[in-house]
Amino acid sequence: MPSKFIPLFLAFILLLAACTGGGLSDGATQAGSTLTTTSPTPYPGPQVTYPTSTPMTYPEPIPTETASPSLPGSSYEPQPGDENLTRDTVSLDLSNSHVVLSASDLSQASVILQGNLPDACHKLRVVVSPPDANLTINLEVYSLVDPASTCLAQLETFSASIQLGNYSNGQYAVNVNGEKLGEFSTGYDPQPGDDLLRRGEVSVDLENSRLFTTGTQPVQAIAVLRGNSPAPCNPFRLVVTPLNNKNDINIEVYSLIDPKQNCLAVLQPFEIAILLGTYEDGHYSVYVNGELLGEFDG
Repeated sequence: MPSKFIPLFLAFILLLAACTGGGLSDGATQAGSTLTTTSPTPYPGPQVTYPTSTPMTYPEPIPTETASPSLPGSSYEPQPGDENLTRDTVSLDLSNSHVVLSASDLSQASVILQGNLPDACHKLRVVVSPPDANLTINLEVYSLVDPASTCLAQLETFSASIQLGNYSNGQYAVNVNGEKLGEFSTGYDPQPGDDLLRRGEVSVDLENSRLFTTGTQPVQAIAVLRGNSPAPCNPFRLVVTPLNNKNDINIEVYSLIDPKQNCLAVLQPFEIAILLGTYEDGHYSVYVNGELLGEFDG
């Protein structure tokens, strides 16, 4: 090569080296160098959302008013199939029907209903509502009859005992088909602590008290006691002794006096109807504080 071209050749070589940077072709690694790898950019993991567990909530209990007594069932309450019968009226004898307390448990009240059904095909129904806010117990009394039945048109007398349940101290009224039948109070049974009080007298008006029976067999005997209690702060007590061997029923009526309590002596009239029980064949006598109230036959 002519010497004048040597400088140009060297300049070309140097220019070529500068362009390639002394590097290697793609896919090759320069000898003695460390291979550096670049980690791929990680993708975010899938977003898994689990449903949060929400505790089950229950509705708040509804505040209840003073609990009503449990009303026992009777053979006169509505029955399945009543919807297929025709509703009719009942002739009630309210003058001879009574609200009574049980002699064995003076906190237990019931109603003795007497009256007439149109005929023997009619069935008696009685619906008892719990005491309302005014402590009034309402009874709905009616009859049902099968329109396809045939009966002699003759009144059918009935006497039905309807349990009202057990009651704490209070004054209750009983209405039957919108008419007031009577009232009753409870709490006449002897109570714990009575032995710390002094016994007082109660004036029982035997002339205006009465003893009667329902007239059905076996008969139910009821004593209606009227009189005056000495003072409003003197508790009233009544105890009925079961039959003795002479068929005598004894009723003891008295009041209690707290010697430490000053109470104005104001007479408090009372009327209490006591269901003495059911009696069969026999002759029975009822005494109140040792005096004869009346007699009846079972």
